[in-house]
Amino acid sequence: MPKDHAGTIILVESNSEICQNILSALSTINYNINVIHNSSELFNYLVNTTPDIIILNIDLHEIDQTGVEVFRKLTTDYSSKFKVIIYSLLDRKPWINEIHKIGSYHVYGDILEFNNKNILSLVSNAFQLAKHEVELFNLQIENIFLKKSIIKSHPFIGESQGIVDAKDQIVRLAKADEDMFVIGETGTGKEVAVNYYYLNSNRFGKTFHTVNCSALTETIIESELFGHIKGSFTSADKTKLGLFEKCNNGLLFLDEISNLSLSAQSKILRAIENQEIQIVGGESKKIDTKLIFASNASLEQLLQKNIIRKDLFYRIEGNIIELLPLRERDNDIILLMSYFLSHYSQHILDFDFNKLIELKEHLLSYSWPGNVRELKNFCKSMLINENKINIDLIKRNVDIKINKHNIGSDSSLQRFIQMDKLKDSVSCFEKEFLTYHLKKNLWQISKTAESIGIERTTLYKKLKLYKLQSGKIQ
Repeated sequence: MPKDHAGTIILVESNSEICQNILSALSTINYNINVIHNSSELFNYLVNTTPDIIILNIDLHEIDQTGVEVFRKLTTDYSSKFKVIIYSLLDRKPWINEIHKIGSYHVYGDILEFNNKNILSLVSNAFQLAKHEVELFNLQIENIFLKKSIIKSHPFIGESQGIVDAKDQIVRLAKADEDMFVIGETGTGKEVAVNYYYLNSNRFGKTFHTVNCSALTETIIESELFGHIKGSFTSADKTKLGLFEKCNNGLLFLDEISNLSLSAQSKILRAIENQEIQIVGGESKKIDTKLIFASNASLEQLLQKNIIRKDLFYRIEGNIIELLPLRERDNDIILLMSYFLSHYSQHILDFDFNKLIELKEHLLSYSWPGNVRELKNFCKSMLINENKINIDLIKRNVDIKINKHNIGSDSSLQRFIQMDKLKDSVSCFEKEFLTYHLKKNLWQISKTAESIGIERTTLYKKLKLYKLQSGKIQ
């Protein structure tokens, strides 16, 4: 039974003595070797078969072409399907540069250098190079499909200025290989922004893990993030690789970072600054892990409530991406609704999507507290429960949400209504009203005063009256 060969080699040589020498050198390795004496035989052979390596004597001289011309035809007509090793019996220095430019895998100018050891080394290296090129090509194909999958499952939809600016900043951070901190209300698309970073990063295709920090208890944080050595604590029955190390050269996404204790945040900060982790029960280890953080808390909440370390915040302060709530994204609500209705429908909708623009004001009359996620589920629910989608149907369903929201909001007004004195009720309401809009405008006094229709000096007086503290970083 014939044994399998590791690959196929074509030797193009008209001199029988040289053929025997080369065949003798290659006899110790498991390759299928074919000897071809001229270019006509070679190109006829290549019609039906593709070898892995061609060993070509550049001194080949025929009536119609030289060895260099044969080589040029091999590289132009057959692309890079195989590797070509060239040797010469003579001093061909004038041709060496030309051959290199064409793309030879290797060139030897003297047949005496082309000994048994060199032949085996060249052939082995050529096969390894070809193997790596195939692996690289396959990896590139995998990356293309991975990108398509991510884009399909997490499309970053939006043309509002806030989203365009966020996309641009994310790309800049990704290209610069910087850490990133994404903040925004629940459902604004923080995971979409993180995936957009990954797609535009040079680390794309490398390990990428997501961790919900809410699920990390104080007792397992260090073990999960930094790993531990067997026997380092009571339940450590085996050595565990931490997420920082698993994501070495890749990305680690820490969602809801504000849920981690300040002590745990301190360890993460050290890992960022020193590019080094301390394995529980083991030694410190250098890592190259890029971090992306996310939080539902606003900037002022992060700092005022002391839920994120100031030194960690200042370390990534310049890399903050703030995703606006859906109610502040103008026409994006139409783009998103069009996408969700078409994407989640089980069949082609008999619906003019251009008419959705007529609903813009009505759609934005609802606050969408769940943001993009709520809009997505709203569209999916309609597709499941309704036989036909039209403008009137969408409007009715939006009205239902508005009414439910208003009913829920009425109970919060009861405490103002139930106060004995009108003055007390108005003061209490005014304080909450001002607090809400100050937070919305990041405690920018001029912007807040303009948005609520009062003079800046008046707003300053009310801040003093109600003892409202500035949300700016102290």
